[in-house]
Amino acid sequence: MEHKNHDQVFFVNFGKVMGGLFLIFFICIGAAALIDDGEGHGDATGPDRLQARIAPVGTVVTDPSVLLQLQQANKVQRAAYTGDEVVAKICAGCHEAGVQGAPHDKAAWSARKAAAGLDGLVKHAIEGKNMMPPRGGDPDLSDDEVKAAIDVLLKKAGV
Repeated sequence: MEHKNHDQVFFVNFGKVMGGLFLIFFICIGAAALIDDGEGHGDATGPDRLQARIAPVGTVVTDPSVLLQLQQANKVQRAAYTGDEVVAKICAGCHEAGVQGAPHDKAAWSARKAAAGLDGLVKHAIEGKNMMPPRGGDPDLSDDEVKAAIDVLLKKAGV
């Protein structure tokens, strides 16, 4: 059977498809209205919560003085270490075995103490010397903790 008016058939079928799509559209709108009652959309804390969610995770600091200030502000307070604790946690790794020339026996410590004295040894430990970084690599150590560690190392070596 041949249709004489193809345009009319097209528009009738097109209208049926569009009508079906609009029906689906309005069903979705009605379902959304039933699911979400709109409560909380005018919440005054919404922008604040949004800003908290999109806030940067961290910051980049390139100025060394600002970095030092931030480190001091975030520093965790702790009880002072004893000399034995400092030696066990930091110094022993190198000074027990003499790693990279670290003094570890009576002869080495005696020579260093004779050359620099106790105050000189403390100064070198605080500032770093040869392969040893300042404060043995722990910048949180106080001068008193470093001095106590040197006293322990000298006593262990018999100096």
